[in-house]
Amino acid sequence: MAAPTPTAAVAADDALSTRLLLQRARRLLWLALLPLLAGVVLLAAWQAHAQWQRLLAEVLAEARTHRPAFDAAVRDAGHHVADLQRWMEQAYLRDDGQPAPGILQALQPRRARDGTADGHTLDGLTGALRPGMAQLLWPQGDGQGPPPAVLRRAEALSAVFEIAHQRNPNLAWSWFFGWPSRHRVLYPWVPSRALVEEGGAADLAQALAGWYAQPLLLQALPDHNPTRQAYWTPPWFDPTGKGLLVSRAAPVVVADEVRGVVGADLRLGMLDALMDRLPAAPWRAWLVDDQGHVLADRQQPLHGVGPLAAVPLLAQRLPAALDAGLIARAAAGAGQALPAGHLRVVAVTLNEVPWTLVLAAPERALLKATLPQVLPYTAILAALLLLGVGAQAMLRQRVVTPLFGIFDYLQRLSADAATPEPRLSPRWQPWVRVVTRTFASMRAAAQGERRAEALKSAIVDHALAAVVVADADDRIVEFNAAAEAMLGLPRSQALGRTVRGLVQPPRFHAAYDLARARMRQGDPDGLLGRRMARTIRRADDRELPVEVVMWLTQVDGADYFTASITDLSAARASAEVIARQREALRQSEKLGAMGSLLAGVAHELNNPLAIVMGRASLLEEKAEGTPLHDDARRIREAAERCGRIVRTFLNMARSRPARHAPVQLNDLVRAAADMLGYTLRSHGIELELRLAADLPEVQADGDQVGQVVLNLIVNAQQALAAAGRPGDLPRIAVHSGLDSAGGGRRPLAWLRVCDNGPGVPAEVRGRLFEPFFTTKAEGMGTGLGLSVSRAIARDHGGDLLLEDADATDRGACFRLQLPLHATPPQAPPPPAEPDGAATARVLVVDDEADITELLRALLEGAGYDVATAESGAVALEMLDTARFDAIVSDLRMPDIDGAALWRIVRERHPALARRWLFVTGDALSPDASRFLDTNGCARLDKPFAKGELLARLKALLAA
Repeated sequence: MAAPTPTAAVAADDALSTRLLLQRARRLLWLALLPLLAGVVLLAAWQAHAQWQRLLAEVLAEARTHRPAFDAAVRDAGHHVADLQRWMEQAYLRDDGQPAPGILQALQPRRARDGTADGHTLDGLTGALRPGMAQLLWPQGDGQGPPPAVLRRAEALSAVFEIAHQRNPNLAWSWFFGWPSRHRVLYPWVPSRALVEEGGAADLAQALAGWYAQPLLLQALPDHNPTRQAYWTPPWFDPTGKGLLVSRAAPVVVADEVRGVVGADLRLGMLDALMDRLPAAPWRAWLVDDQGHVLADRQQPLHGVGPLAAVPLLAQRLPAALDAGLIARAAAGAGQALPAGHLRVVAVTLNEVPWTLVLAAPERALLKATLPQVLPYTAILAALLLLGVGAQAMLRQRVVTPLFGIFDYLQRLSADAATPEPRLSPRWQPWVRVVTRTFASMRAAAQGERRAEALKSAIVDHALAAVVVADADDRIVEFNAAAEAMLGLPRSQALGRTVRGLVQPPRFHAAYDLARARMRQGDPDGLLGRRMARTIRRADDRELPVEVVMWLTQVDGADYFTASITDLSAARASAEVIARQREALRQSEKLGAMGSLLAGVAHELNNPLAIVMGRASLLEEKAEGTPLHDDARRIREAAERCGRIVRTFLNMARSRPARHAPVQLNDLVRAAADMLGYTLRSHGIELELRLAADLPEVQADGDQVGQVVLNLIVNAQQALAAAGRPGDLPRIAVHSGLDSAGGGRRPLAWLRVCDNGPGVPAEVRGRLFEPFFTTKAEGMGTGLGLSVSRAIARDHGGDLLLEDADATDRGACFRLQLPLHATPPQAPPPPAEPDGAATARVLVVDDEADITELLRALLEGAGYDVATAESGAVALEMLDTARFDAIVSDLRMPDIDGAALWRIVRERHPALARRWLFVTGDALSPDASRFLDTNGCARLDKPFAKGELLARLKALLAA
């Protein structure tokens, strides 16, 4: 007998074992080489790090070496301003001497553009005196020009200015601004027109006002400079074309009073040559001040920028990662190079000025500079890797290949017992013989297992109950066909998984663990062999009620728990149907009681609501043409809406046999919309009514059809509230229309109620109208609404259908269709008009004075002659003494009610009894309805509108 073919799972296990053996050998080899490899890598990293630090230290040392050159470039300007400050303070103390005659001759009045004198200047200097003289700008004062002391100081200042400018060619301007008498001394001399008019000022006074408003001068005043120290200004572009400048200024203090400001403007273009001496690429270099301005940029020099351009800031010239805070930290870092994004930054602060020298280089370029130090170690690392690969090749040849031969022999031997033994090296041949003997004994054991397996299959696999067997670790070892069908999971996927994770719902895990532990301790609770009702979980996460019987089996000392499971879903479903029927009956009784209660409340509202409606109508008529007319109209419309809601309650609460009569379908829709208006608004649902204007009446019971319409809108509202669709406006659309007759089919009026909710799933559409079937959550419905609504529609000769919603709605859409009334409806009588009514005398009988007065006002406003009686007895006395054309009477009155009064009048005045209109709020009384229906009396239910009252009365008088 041939050996059975091994399964794919066995072959996969063999291949996995081979791979694991090879992986283990490789791991041991690499573990032996790992310390050596790690040492080489660490040594290479240390060398690279040392080279990295050396490069950064060299750059920082070179930057500090060049710092004195930058300090020297600006030191002369600082000394020059200090000399000017001391000289001016001493000159104010001396304040003597006379200016040279040439200076007095050069002093000239200055004319503004309009020709008016605006001050004095030294525009009259000769060509020989101009190179060594400064310009004086003295504004218009008393017309006498500046004092001699001012001219003398300007002349002396010019000599100091000239010496400093000859010694330092980088000085662009030297100047003095007087305080509090405003005037300006500027060296070298330039015409006043170039300073005033070409600078955009209209006259000298305006130019001085602009100069004195600049922060350059304001910073010298005591409010901004209480210590009266010299200071550096931010860089600025000279409008006369001298390029980018920076100013050094100092206040002139005499006798503890500020008498002016001296200063000098230094060209920053001289910094470009110093920037070129800094470390070369890949290092970039900038010079920035303490206010974030860029003073020099080696890569993009600033001398080419126009005079009207703004001085660039850090964010405009430096990389985004280099901000003021990082530069400050780098300058204070004691020789550290800080990281900034992909850059390394070195910063050095100058001693003479609050400026900082910033150098930055990409880390990638610095890393390239460190590579020569790492190359020798890279070669050593490559040699070690080659050694490891060679050792792996030898391992494969001596160990792995023979093992693969044995594994291949195992696979072929499992398929064919006559497979010849492979010829391997002597050290591996004994293993081949062991494998051959082992397989022979295994085949004998396998035959016994197959017999036991066949017997087990006959008993377990064909059992009707689901059978699940688990070992001591709760892992499934057997799973019959009934269990596959019940749990919806193939046997191959169930084996090896735990019963706890596969079958038990998460909420029962703790109880399941406790029960298993108790059963293994001897089953003190008596759970084994007992029928137990439980809940299990299918593969699709649906839960099933089941009955479980468990027992314990020991095989070779191992414990196995077997569970026989029976599905209780059908039995539970039958019980739930009975429970739903019982609950539906209880809900029906509850709704009936609630309807009676609501109707009682609505009845109590009839009289006050009728007064509000009537008085609102009268107020609207009286306010015609006044600002109060719109308010009165709003009150009347609100009262009429309340009246429609009350009537809807009363119609719902009436308990009477079905009575088919002409009904306007659109009116039923509007009544339902009024009744549900607050509920829809509170849920944020928009109700859209598109009703056909000329829709004929249908032959139906208004109460029953109104209940159907109400039920359809409520169902749509509940579906939208449960869906909770974010981003979409919940909407219910109600449309009405007419299907014309044709093809042997009679015309039908239809009503469609559509929503944009989740719609009706395809799998439940066929059961939607079944009794007690519902898709709502528990407690939300009984499952009778749609089935009863369809029954009502079909009793009326129509139908209720579920249609496909519009493509834009994607919700549910129900269509109600009803047959039309046999005869076309007659137009309602027009409202009563006052013309011709003045000859009619009307008697109003009501025990409530407010109603009586309201009826009098409404009828008299229409032109009727009205008399009132507060009871039936008073009405009889008035009928004996006066003639009346019609009577408007209440039905319920304390002494003689409306019915008794009508009977007496019918005997005494038969014609008047036919012109009788009962106005009543007792809509639910069976006695009242029976009396009115039996005698054919005209009735008007409270609350009522003025038009309804006049129309009914006019119809009675016309008849």
